[in-house]
Amino acid sequence: MISDKRNKPRFQAILEAAAGIFRKKGYHHANISDIAKEIGLQKGSLYHYIDSKQDLLYEIVMSAVSTYIKSLKEILTSNKEADILLKEAIIAHMYPMDIEFDRIYTFINELKTLPEESRIDAEIEIDNYEGLWLSIFEQGKKSGIFRDDLDSKMTMLSIFGMCNWTVRWYSPEGKYSTTELAEIYARNILEGIKA
Repeated sequence: MISDKRNKPRFQAILEAAAGIFRKKGYHHANISDIAKEIGLQKGSLYHYIDSKQDLLYEIVMSAVSTYIKSLKEILTSNKEADILLKEAIIAHMYPMDIEFDRIYTFINELKTLPEESRIDAEIEIDNYEGLWLSIFEQGKKSGIFRDDLDSKMTMLSIFGMCNWTVRWYSPEGKYSTTELAEIYARNILEGIKA
């Protein structure tokens, strides 16, 4: 991976272009020429920033996971009750779809495409993210806000399923913003898990 270039605006623009191409065409049907054309570079110039199409996918996935972890850690620094934390976590999970839709779509739909070694790196970070979510459920059970028979992992996976499936049908021009959808999702989940 080309870590020293990650924070440069051009590299971020390349990631955005690649995520858009991967979303439109699918990872396997996209090629480096498409990405270079989208960003206004010659194909050869693109290799100054990346080693391969796989590296682009890896960087997209890792940046998405990093965004999720950072926002959830910020939420967890507050002393709020678990039900409020859960609502804020759901909103934070949905919010990147408003500002980085292509990147989030690519992360959700193309993670399985990464080669095993890269996928393992990503899955370690995803496990860390899931651990943060599970801490909310455990806090809620200990404080009596959530039912004590709550299966935390299944509830978390249900939330991810609901939220992540949104990328399949969501349109920014639609009736709801992602924040409004997240509030609906949170209300529905909380009604089922509160003590």
